[in-house]
Amino acid sequence: MESEEIKLVDALRKDSVEAFNALYRMYFSSVYANILRLVREPEAAQDILQEVFIRLWEKRHTLREGHAAGNWLFVVSYNRSVNYLRGDLRRRLQLESIAEMPAPADDDWMVTSLQLDMLEKAIEQLPPQRKKVFLLCKVQGKTYAEAASELQISHYTVKEHIVKASRFIHDYVRLQPEWQALTVGGAFLMGIDLL
Repeated sequence: MESEEIKLVDALRKDSVEAFNALYRMYFSSVYANILRLVREPEAAQDILQEVFIRLWEKRHTLREGHAAGNWLFVVSYNRSVNYLRGDLRRRLQLESIAEMPAPADDDWMVTSLQLDMLEKAIEQLPPQRKKVFLLCKVQGKTYAEAASELQISHYTVKEHIVKASRFIHDYVRLQPEWQALTVGGAFLMGIDLL
């Protein structure tokens, strides 16, 4: 299937609408499920999904020759979902202050942004194979069996990578001076497990 997908990507790079449609059909449901799992709002997830595929068409000439589109789609959908969540938080904070309700402190947005930045930095510090496993299972939403099959490793190895990655991320975040300054307690660390 991967060589078939690489052919589609190469055709897409040459402006093939048919290749774009085939990639859309191939990834529509899995990318949508991943977005929905992050934003938890079907309408927003549909909007983000459309943005992701519009971006795929717009960036078709920059796709790497000989590479599949899956990772690109999942990274872009993850980034768009995080941006949506950040914007949603900002909108909610503005609505609360407009309604003259006791609004959260102005630095709540900074806290959430800082938490996301720390998480992204922690993931970047993972060894390459562990990072791949973590992104497949926790970001793309693949099962351990699917990740094991894709990476041609055992289910047990996937589980070990997830356990070690989660432990590393928790430890990394706790050691950051920014984390020690936050007063949100364990809520952020619990949120990591939801990724």
